[in-house]
Amino acid sequence: MALDTGPMHTPPRTLVALDRDESLALLSSVPVGQVVFTHRALPDVLPVNFRLDGDGVVIRVAAGSTLARVADGSVLAFHVDRVDEAAHTGWSVTVVGRVTEVTDPAERRHLEELPLRSWIGDTRDHFLRIGIERVTGRRLV
Repeated sequence: MALDTGPMHTPPRTLVALDRDESLALLSSVPVGQVVFTHRALPDVLPVNFRLDGDGVVIRVAAGSTLARVADGSVLAFHVDRVDEAAHTGWSVTVVGRVTEVTDPAERRHLEELPLRSWIGDTRDHFLRIGIERVTGRRLV
C-alpha cells in the first residue's frame, strides 16, 4: 500500500537580482523583445527583433512607423524574458535608455552586417539604438 504524502509541494522560489554583465548576457541570448514607449500620451508595447551591439539595443524599423517617430531622444524601456512554466523558474531583463535613429553612414554599414532581420519580412531600413543607461535583471530560482 502506497503512502499518501498529500498534495505535491512546490519548493519555495527566490527572486535574485542579476548584475549588469549577466543581465546583458541573457539579453543577447534571445532574438525578440518588447519595446515599451509613450505613444499619444499613453504607454504602448511592441514586440521587435533586436540585437545587442556595444552599448545599445539595436532594432530596425520602417520609415514613418510609430517607433521611427519616437526616435528623438525619448526615454523608453526594452524588455526580454524567458519562463519555464513547468519548473516555475525564469528570468527577465529590462533596459531603460534614450532612443535615437542611427544616421552615421559608417555605423549604419556596421549595423547592416548584424544578423538583424525582421520576422515580418518587409523592408525596414531605419536603425534605432536604445542606449543602455540602466539595466536590471532578475532570476526566479
